[in-house]
Amino acid sequence: MKSKSILGVVAICTVISSSFLMLPWQSTTVFALINVPTNQVISPIKGKTQVPILIPSKLPFSELEKVYFNSEVTDKGYSVSFNYTPDCQGTPCYIGSIEAERGGEFIKPERGITRAFKRVRLAGGNQGVFHNGCGAYCTATLEWKYQGILYRVTIKNGEEKDLIAIANSAIQAGRR
Repeated sequence: MKSKSILGVVAICTVISSSFLMLPWQSTTVFALINVPTNQVISPIKGKTQVPILIPSKLPFSELEKVYFNSEVTDKGYSVSFNYTPDCQGTPCYIGSIEAERGGEFIKPERGITRAFKRVRLAGGNQGVFHNGCGAYCTATLEWKYQGILYRVTIKNGEEKDLIAIANSAIQAGRR
């Protein structure tokens, strides 16, 4: 079954089934969510990183296209990328990622790149920073700190509401 990211695309449906969920910020738009295969995503990093693992349970991507997850441990944390192909090594197949970095610093606005930069409220009273910057393509980033660790969600051509949904899902799922 093929899946396609619907980030940045409005999906209008006349029938709501159990595979679709009306999100609070959408009044007439139906947005599909996919389940994250958490065991598959977490197993390559669990026990190999010293930072709390926060992984979303659901992602705002279409069920019509396959999404592949690549997890890796880094020197200061971990990274889980979401891709259109299983062995993605570049921009065309990259959808986005969630990362954790001990000692990480919040992104700063860049002149000529930054299109949006603001503070946002996340689940559990957490404060985040949303940044959307454009160069060859636009990249939306949402960052927050938990127990001194910087967490970052990035989506190519993403929208603020989608990043907030991903961050909130990770926060609400808790440490894994």
